[in-house]
Amino acid sequence: MTELFIIGASPAEEDTAQLGRTPDFDRLNRLEVDCYQAALIAHYGPPPEGATFVRHGSHHDFGRYVELAIRFDPENEPASTYACQLDEGLGRWFHAGFTAPVEYPDSTSPVIHHADLAAAIRSAISIMRPPYPDGERAIANLRAHYPETVLA
Repeated sequence: MTELFIIGASPAEEDTAQLGRTPDFDRLNRLEVDCYQAALIAHYGPPPEGATFVRHGSHHDFGRYVELAIRFDPENEPASTYACQLDEGLGRWFHAGFTAPVEYPDSTSPVIHHADLAAAIRSAISIMRPPYPDGERAIANLRAHYPETVLA
């Protein structure tokens, strides 16, 4: 038996792609969700055994959007503890040493800062170098979860 906890598409206090308004919504939505997962991993560490990140799709009048979720075994204490930590999430991208992959001066003119997840992770690693608080731990968390090719 597993439970699913929906985390969201990006940090709570950040703007995100808007379904039905933002050009290239599907691509930007996926990019933000992928980057949010990486930011959470940098901040909280990789998921333990019994917990895994998944994409949760929902339908709306304007189409389909995706959010990040964690599927976990509630009987597995480390997995449940990790999922509870993720309930707090992140308020802003910079709380995990990341910059927003996309900014929205208005909902129809996105400014893309990172073309893909690898670029966002490389940027975060360059930001998190000492003297960034907990930077070494965050970098180690990213390296533990993502293959070296992503970080090259």
